[in-house]
Amino acid sequence: MNRTKNYWTDYPITYRTEQIATIISWITAGESGVVVGGSGTGKSNLAGFLTSQPEAINPFVRDNPDRYLFLHLDINGLPMLTVPFFYRGLVQTLQDAAERLDPEIQQAMQQLTAGQINWDDVFQVLTLLQKAYRLVIYQAGLKVIWLLDRFDAACVKLDAQTLSSLRSLRDQFKGQLCYVVFTRHPLARLRDPGEIDEFHEIVAANTCRVGPMVERDALWVTQQMAERLNTSFNQTEVEQLLAVTGGLPAFLKLGCLALAEGAVSRDQSRAEWTERLLDRPEFKRNCQEIWDDLLPEEATALVALVSGADERQVDQATVNYLERAKLLTRFSPEAKLRIFSPIFERFIYRQQGGAAGVLELHPRTRSVLRDGIPLEIELTPYEDRLLSFFLEHPGELCHKDSLVSSIWVDDEVYEGIQDDRLAQLIRRLRQKIEPDANKPTYIQTVRGHGYRFVQPE
Repeated sequence: MNRTKNYWTDYPITYRTEQIATIISWITAGESGVVVGGSGTGKSNLAGFLTSQPEAINPFVRDNPDRYLFLHLDINGLPMLTVPFFYRGLVQTLQDAAERLDPEIQQAMQQLTAGQINWDDVFQVLTLLQKAYRLVIYQAGLKVIWLLDRFDAACVKLDAQTLSSLRSLRDQFKGQLCYVVFTRHPLARLRDPGEIDEFHEIVAANTCRVGPMVERDALWVTQQMAERLNTSFNQTEVEQLLAVTGGLPAFLKLGCLALAEGAVSRDQSRAEWTERLLDRPEFKRNCQEIWDDLLPEEATALVALVSGADERQVDQATVNYLERAKLLTRFSPEAKLRIFSPIFERFIYRQQGGAAGVLELHPRTRSVLRDGIPLEIELTPYEDRLLSFFLEHPGELCHKDSLVSSIWVDDEVYEGIQDDRLAQLIRRLRQKIEPDANKPTYIQTVRGHGYRFVQPE
């Protein structure tokens, strides 16, 4: 149904197929659910695509896919978020859909909605919706699926009785009427489930998370953006785009624009791309929106992980939530957790003003601790000696000769080689302990003399 030629027809039929498979599994069972995705994840694109390209469901339904009528209502498109406007939005969407059905259904819907409607009269409006559903479900033989987009504010502001009325209508047409709500947060974070228990019970039973795109979709977006910007990206540039953006739709599109404008180039490193993109206002704004959506304990966990903390030292329930929210990811079950995008990781680091925690070495295990939290690193014997020397001489100018004689106690160090050998060891230690090895915080170079180890105040 809803085969309207529009923007969405350019999307490949496999777009977000993993999420669509999940959503359709609910719908075919006659159930409702919630699609949760943070800022920039493209959840509204998913709703629009599903409405306009219902053919995408074909691989996942056993019965006739033409029976499924997807109705898209963007809550942000209402003039005001009030009960009358909400109901008017539902009815108007049904009217628009009927215009694409058989002539007799069109005529019947026109007759049904032709009279004067008092939108403040909830009983009259609910009766109208019941009749409209009977027309579409029983007479046209269709299954109605509401895609209620940007539903966060509606969940918060609509009174409990209005939300319960959605449940009541669903119960009257059980198996033939479903709701899929699209939100930035789980419903339980938006409102006490006890206040809206009837509605919450049917919708929160199923959850689908939307986050960064899989490579298939990300590659298509880069190609689409290149065509829109009248340019082309080579393989190296595309790989770099996917790596620094993590496949987040908003990041990826903005990254394509920056690349087309020459803000980044293929000969720059991934770290340079990350810095340059994050310096752009649109990236800062997107990162800030993601950051502002976090609970304090989630922000704290991300800061700890960015600072090098072992994930086992961070609250496990919080880590699990962040992983479900797609803000944390791992390449394999055994791999280390990481922030989904180097850009957002760098943003988190900057949120702390570049400050690093106090370092120390555990006397027995020789683990490196930052603010008492073990880092997920392992030092070589030489690195251990170097850090130990620095920790014993905080703030002091450590001459190269003193460092060499303390580290390579039993080794013979030849003239002219010691400087290079020490520099390599310093570089390796910085890579392990510095939040940003390119801008060292702890081990500062004193040109012509040596190094100074500085702990944060």
